[in-house]
Amino acid sequence: MAETVHWGRFLGTEWIRDFPDRMYSGGLTDDGSPQRWDRDFNHWIMNAADDGSRGRTTRVMRRLRRVSPRAYEVLLRALVHGESLEEITKWLNDRAVRNAIPLPTDRPTHYRIKDTMAMFIAGIDYARNFW
Repeated sequence: MAETVHWGRFLGTEWIRDFPDRMYSGGLTDDGSPQRWDRDFNHWIMNAADDGSRGRTTRVMRRLRRVSPRAYEVLLRALVHGESLEEITKWLNDRAVRNAIPLPTDRPTHYRIKDTMAMFIAGIDYARNFW
């Protein structure tokens, strides 16, 4: 568990730096649209990660997103957005209801906190192995 905490902190610190602070730079045009994308946002949207550990982390997270979208969403919400396991579990359950996913027969909700924790640990373990 200590290794999961260590890698969670490391990946969170590296990954959060990849998200740009601003989308636009400059003023607005006559119709109210932005004049241009911010350089960092343009770089981010073109999927151009740098070559250092930050870029490596981004590539690993993109790979995780393809392999396990739910684990990716859990890590994104926990490491980048700072949400608690309870908030993430609520979001997962709300999403399952919104998408009309059938409820498992043996339990009253789609996801429990321990399911969210398992996805978190699995996501960190995957990222650690491929980093």
